Amino acid sequence: MTNFDSTTGSSGQVRFFNPGPVWVRPQVMQALTGPMLSHRSQAFMDLYGRILEKLPKVFRTARTAHTLATSATGVWESALVSCVEGPVLSLGNGAFSEKWGEMSQRLGLETDLLKVEWGKPISPDDVKKKLAGKKYAAVTVVHSETSTGVLNDLAAIAKVVRENSDALVFADAVTSVAGTKVETDAWGLDVVLTGSQKAFALPPGLALFAMSERTLAAAKKKKFRGLYLDLVDIDAFAQKKQTPTTPCLPLLYALDVQLDHILAEGIENRWARHEAMRLAIAEWAAKNGFRIFAEKGAESPTVTSMIPPAGVNAEELNKALKAAKWTTGSGYGKLKATNVRIGHMGDVDVASVKNYLKAHEEAITGLRAKAAVLA
Repeated sequence: MTNFDSTTGSSGQVRFFNPGPVWVRPQVMQALTGPMLSHRSQAFMDLYGRILEKLPKVFRTARTAHTLATSATGVWESALVSCVEGPVLSLGNGAFSEKWGEMSQRLGLETDLLKVEWGKPISPDDVKKKLAGKKYAAVTVVHSETSTGVLNDLAAIAKVVRENSDALVFADAVTSVAGTKVETDAWGLDVVLTGSQKAFALPPGLALFAMSERTLAAAKKKKFRGLYLDLVDIDAFAQKKQTPTTPCLPLLYALDVQLDHILAEGIENRWARHEAMRLAIAEWAAKNGFRIFAEKGAESPTVTSMIPPAGVNAEELNKALKAAKWTTGSGYGKLKATNVRIGHMGDVDVASVKNYLKAHEEAITGLRAKAAVLA
């Protein structure tokens, strides 16, 4: 990687646009090589103490924010197992939000599903209607649905839940925290979670999350919470600047370095950069015959799913881009054959995004020329 820019992290050079894992800065990769430590040593507590001081600033909470050596999915299960005996209202408008509802069902919890068409956001009014008919222990919602590129109005949904029920608000912010506005305390969110490999721009393998006092109180009342995912244990050990079980030390070294980078950029500036990347894609798509899959006004600033113009096969387009040494994102789930996705999150800059869009134009020109020869 050349011409590294310490502010944006990429300076037009990134060729990696998967929706996660995302491109990781060389300095962060280097941090993975830190020395081994006992996780009960003072040196580890110094490291983890620095992380615990900085991490809440990204989650926008006055409380402790935590890490867990799992994917973000581990915190889905942790929230349910630690706090909830049912019923659960699961809001679904894409593959990942629907999977959280499936998890609730697999855990044997009474689960009601509120599903809407992929590409459309969850309506807070529909949530309010569901809450009027039943008392729920928790509501699960995905803020930025990675499979579709839809950004749900998390603030409005959380407000409806808090004003119309006592349910806990569990928010998957996997492709939103550190990439677009997420206000844990101000929005009244009870669990907010992400994975290291998304907008935090770290290698995969670490879950990051914050939880409210209400969440902790609910967990303390629940008799059976398991062991590895127990939020009460995780919080208690964090007060000692430790983790209950062996952590992923290399990723914590990387997180310590990356948090400095994120906070130096400024969280609001980071949000603005992601929005600028989204706008660049939207403007290009309109000029080049691509249709943004997300409903207008509900587009995620970190991942865009697009339908190519007539006559351009999404899978062939991705193959052409990969042949040109770009790391691409295909459509997800039932959209795999029809859509292309661009992961524009983490430390990528607008110049890199524009270069990638130009590569789409070149790939399409090549595909059309090939089709003309075969015709």
